[in-house]
Amino acid sequence: MRRTLLLFTLTVVPIQPIHAAPADLPEARIARAVIAEHPLVRAAEARLRAAQAEQARLRAGPHEFAVRMGAAQRNVKGAPDQGEWETAIERGLRLPDKARLDERMGGTAVEEAVERVGEARHEAARQLIAQWYAVLQAQADARLWQEQATLLEQEARIVTRRVATGDAARMQVLQVETARSQAAAQLAQAQTRAQAALAELTRHFPSLPAPTGQDREPALPAGDEAAWVERTLARNHELHAARHAAARARLAAQRLAAERWPDPVLGLRYAREQGGDERVLGLSLAIALPGEARRAAVAQQSAEADAQAETEAGVARRLTADAAANWQRASGAVAAYQRLGDAARAAGRHVELTRRAFELGELGLGDVLLARRAALDARLALEQARLQANAAIARLLLDAHALWSVDMLE
Repeated sequence: MRRTLLLFTLTVVPIQPIHAAPADLPEARIARAVIAEHPLVRAAEARLRAAQAEQARLRAGPHEFAVRMGAAQRNVKGAPDQGEWETAIERGLRLPDKARLDERMGGTAVEEAVERVGEARHEAARQLIAQWYAVLQAQADARLWQEQATLLEQEARIVTRRVATGDAARMQVLQVETARSQAAAQLAQAQTRAQAALAELTRHFPSLPAPTGQDREPALPAGDEAAWVERTLARNHELHAARHAAARARLAAQRLAAERWPDPVLGLRYAREQGGDERVLGLSLAIALPGEARRAAVAQQSAEADAQAETEAGVARRLTADAAANWQRASGAVAAYQRLGDAARAAGRHVELTRRAFELGELGLGDVLLARRAALDARLALEQARLQANAAIARLLLDAHALWSVDMLE
């Protein structure tokens, strides 16, 4: 089964990395391994095995040999009773057109199941990306709030010494203690969110190491929206699976239409009659007479084929919109990160100026704390924007089959 998947992937979905993955993602080798263990992927692989068994069944055909036996007692007036018996072997003969349709249906079902495995792998990879970055975002919040809490601890010690020497008012102690308490509360909440996000990730991917993301600057991959949409649709497993499902429905309709001419049943009969004085060897041929049920079945399957064709069209439209949205999210997130970078740098400079003015007695401690909180908010927004941009880029690359090569089997 794995050989079949690999050959099909190399033929239909060539993997050509075109952009470096964000460095804060797990390694490709690790990602492929944990994705392969996901229940979605295991279930899809089981369905592939079922489709292969179905292909073998269709290739073999629906007919089997049947043995018929019978015994009788002949009573003739004025003559002794005579025992008689007969036996026959029968088998339906599948017409050649039906055999060809069965072979095509089985092959199409396997191709669809292969695409469903690829779709399952991509869905598991999407879950991994979403939950991985949820952990990184929560960890970033906790890290920045820890830095803020540490700075406020230092500020509290400085203010306490200044109050002791008479260089500052006691009101400043209350201000910094209030800010420190608020930072400690925010830190505790951020740490709780980080632990919950990590637990969620571990439940879905038990063997995945904990994130230790690197601070990689988001970089938008080369190409425009149209190119990425085209690349994504050309390699999308869900769309290919929908096409195979529509083709299989059309074949099923043709197969039922072929049943308007039922398969004949051919038999070979041997009988012993008249107490063995007569032996009979003959052939039998039985042909069912088609009725209204067969015509209704054809109409039903034809309607199902039409429905599958419309489903395929709907999937294509939705995936086109999703691919365009992937590009828009990635490009928009990178632009937002760049703008927030300017804001964070400006807020950092404002903190330095405010602190210097406080040391010169030109501003109060409240102004310093307010500027520091604004700078922290700017850094939090910047870090979240960085991770959101990398997550959007990772999703863009994944859907275009340019990340982790999840189609490649270990």
